[in-house]
Amino acid sequence: MPGFPKVEWRGSQDFVHSRVRDSTDHIHTVIDGVKRYIVCLQNKRCSCGQFQLDELPCAHALAALRHMNESYENYCSPYYTRESLLHSYEIPVDPLPDESKWNVPQHIAEEVVMPPTGKRQSGRPQNQRYKRHDDVNGKKYKVSCRNCGLEGHNKRSCKNAPNRK
Repeated sequence: MPGFPKVEWRGSQDFVHSRVRDSTDHIHTVIDGVKRYIVCLQNKRCSCGQFQLDELPCAHALAALRHMNESYENYCSPYYTRESLLHSYEIPVDPLPDESKWNVPQHIAEEVVMPPTGKRQSGRPQNQRYKRHDDVNGKKYKVSCRNCGLEGHNKRSCKNAPNRK
């Protein structure tokens, strides 16, 4: 397509060493080292998430497209075309006048924005560990004594210990 510019793809050389296996006509498994990525060209999706996020083929989709001898241009979003870029700038954007000539409503001009009141404490911040479900909702661990078998104390602090001769 003539509307797509020639671009330098991020990671464009990454897909050269990837192995591609066909699952169906549109679904491919791309093996990149030890990781596997599932690419669906029909839905323009990849398990890495980059294809659907940028709406541009990621390195794994490029490997699948190269394997099928297809052009990447059919899988790019129309937002990246030259026509789309020119269309977004058709509406003129007027420059703002000097700040002294701005028309600001009275209730906004009177509003005072104060800085945050919290002060950061000195020293190293305390790390709070993520508590397991058992720690939050479960019962606390009960200490039991090895000498008498009662709960609430241990062998060292046992007062029911048998006398040794």
